[in-house]
Amino acid sequence: MKQVCILLAVLLCTAAVADAMVFAYAPTCARCKSIGARYCGYGYLNRKGVSCDGQTTINSCEDCKRKFGRCSDGIITECFL
Repeated sequence: MKQVCILLAVLLCTAAVADAMVFAYAPTCARCKSIGARYCGYGYLNRKGVSCDGQTTINSCEDCKRKFGRCSDGIITECFL
């Protein structure tokens, strides 16, 4: 029973973290750094902008909109600054 409770707790915590993950994109790496990004990715530069990898400021669509971004909330949440 103890193992089942621990497994359930791990699954619930994992789901909560996944829900809070927002993928942010900006026109420049400097803009990414301004929201706490550790790295800038250039995989989709022509389509989405620079990816703000490891950013810590934007955790929801509301946070995105406060930074004057456009939010796409579907299967994954994306913020376009």
